[in-house]
Amino acid sequence: MIPFEKTYDIRELARHNLHVHTTNSGCAKPEMVLRDIVKEAERCSLRTIALTDHSNLGDENRIVSIGNARLREELKEIETDVKVLIGSEVSVYGFGKYSETEEVNDSLDFKLYSQNHYHVRFWEHPEDKSPRGYVKDMIRNLEELFRSGRADAVAHPFSGGYIKTIEDKTAVPNAFTDNELGDILTKARDADCAFEINVGPFIGMPEFSRRYFNIGKEVGVAFTLGTDAHTLDRIDTSQFVDEIIRIIG
Repeated sequence: MIPFEKTYDIRELARHNLHVHTTNSGCAKPEMVLRDIVKEAERCSLRTIALTDHSNLGDENRIVSIGNARLREELKEIETDVKVLIGSEVSVYGFGKYSETEEVNDSLDFKLYSQNHYHVRFWEHPEDKSPRGYVKDMIRNLEELFRSGRADAVAHPFSGGYIKTIEDKTAVPNAFTDNELGDILTKARDADCAFEINVGPFIGMPEFSRRYFNIGKEVGVAFTLGTDAHTLDRIDTSQFVDEIIRIIG
C-alpha cells in the first residue's frame, strides 16, 4: 500500500521519496543518520520518506529487527511533519524465495522488493543467461511475488544494471515486449503493488522508461518515486523532476 493517492503527476510523486538508505545499509555513507535525513527531507519539503535498508539473505535480524527498532526509537526523539516510514529493501532472490519471514515482513511500514540484484552472491540466475532468459526469470519471480501479497512496491524494476555478464545494461529491459510489460504491470495493479520510478535507471535508459511509464499509466498501476539515496544530496527529488518529465513526454 502506497502512503498517498495514486497519481501520474511526477511533481506530485516527487513529494514522496520512498527509497532512502541509512547507515544500517553498508553501502550508505556515514552521513546517512536519521536526524540528518529528516532535516534534509524537511529542507526539500518532502511529505514522506521511506527508509529502505537492504535486507539480504540472513540480514533480517541485523537490519530489519535490530536496525529498524533503533530507528523507531530515534524517531520518537525527532519532531517533524515529514511522514517517516520504516521499511526495508527486501529481496525476492528466486522463485518464491524471500529474504525475510512473514513475521518480519508484517513488521515493516513499507515493503520495497528488489527482484534483480543479480550481483549479490546468493541471487539465483536463470539457466538461459541471455537477455530473454533474464526477462522470463524476472516475470516468473514477480508473478509469484504478487501472488504472495508481500510487496508494497518493486524497486528499480526491469533494470539489467546488476547483471555482470551482460555488458549492454539496456539489453534486458529492451528485451521486454509491450505485451509482457502490460501483463506484469496489470498483475501488480491487481495485487495492489506499485512500481518504482527509480531515478538512476529511469533517466539512464530513457526509451525504455518512456515505454514502461506509459504502459503502466495505461493499465492503471501505481507508481512511486525513489532516489535510492545513499548520500544526503540524493534525498532531494526535485533535482530529477524536469528530466523525468522530459523523458515521459
